[in-house]
Amino acid sequence: MKKFTYKYCPLIFLLTMFFLLNSCRTFHDLSVNAGMNFSEPKKILNKITNPVNKGVRLSALWVGHATVLLQMDDKQILFDPFFTQTSGGIQRRLYEPGIELKNINKCDLIFISHSHFDHLNFGTLSLLEDKFAGTPLIFPEGVEEYLPDYNFDLRKMKMGNRIPGKYIGETKTISGIKITTVYAFHWGGRYGLDGLLWRQDAYTGYILEYNGMTVYFSGDTAYDEKFYKELGNKFKIDLALIPIGPCSECNKIDKPDRHVYPKGALMILNDLKAKFMIPVHYGTLYELSEDPEEPRYVLQEMIGSDKNYLSKIRILKIGDQSVIIQKE
Repeated sequence: MKKFTYKYCPLIFLLTMFFLLNSCRTFHDLSVNAGMNFSEPKKILNKITNPVNKGVRLSALWVGHATVLLQMDDKQILFDPFFTQTSGGIQRRLYEPGIELKNINKCDLIFISHSHFDHLNFGTLSLLEDKFAGTPLIFPEGVEEYLPDYNFDLRKMKMGNRIPGKYIGETKTISGIKITTVYAFHWGGRYGLDGLLWRQDAYTGYILEYNGMTVYFSGDTAYDEKFYKELGNKFKIDLALIPIGPCSECNKIDKPDRHVYPKGALMILNDLKAKFMIPVHYGTLYELSEDPEEPRYVLQEMIGSDKNYLSKIRILKIGDQSVIIQKE
């Protein structure tokens, strides 16, 4: 893998801070996160110590932020693992991870959706490397520019295109699981300015198919009607893992090419015709919302007493594990 040149990082960081600090809201968020570094993340009570359930075919444990531990029959899968106390050394987590790494005794695949600090967490990957060396680490083309030399089985995959009919990047079978990369309406880079000015790659969503089950992990994305309807027509999705934050105006659909909000997540669920949805990417870091739980509050208000949504949407607490399909 080509190694990333770090000598430009300080310049990139300083330029990024210059542009970001022109936003009063961003300055406020940075100030709050700086203050949080003097406190410990809140404890998660009743953590699951054995996430592998022999009576379960499909389950998802929300570790916090975008991190999900998925069980698909005999496979244990991690999405965007983030177990350290901070994201990029700046954003401190409000709650500790929903499961202890020591209690994850099996890991068949690790997925990275894109290269931003809160999804590509070097500290966590180092911890996973110590325990699961040689495990396939799957990521979209371009992320390798940032990766240190980890002892994983590095699997680079092409990302899709935003043009209708070209949404799919490629399909590979790894460890017996059929993996398809699909477009994500987001942005690339790692340090802010690099992604805005020249790094327009290295982000993706994933479709996993195994033993007749299908899971969609969107990564960070915005809403696009044509894309999600095409995806819903092509795949029979059992579980969709969809972000609902960060948002400052959470009643809107999304911030185009950035992040989907609760209303947009419901629209995605409808278009996908997925059997179940678990919302993620909120409540773990302080960003944009006055209350980090605001995306969840807005989602619950939008769901109301709608029986269709109530039967399909599993709103978890950090550390909760939801069983989607049980063995007969």
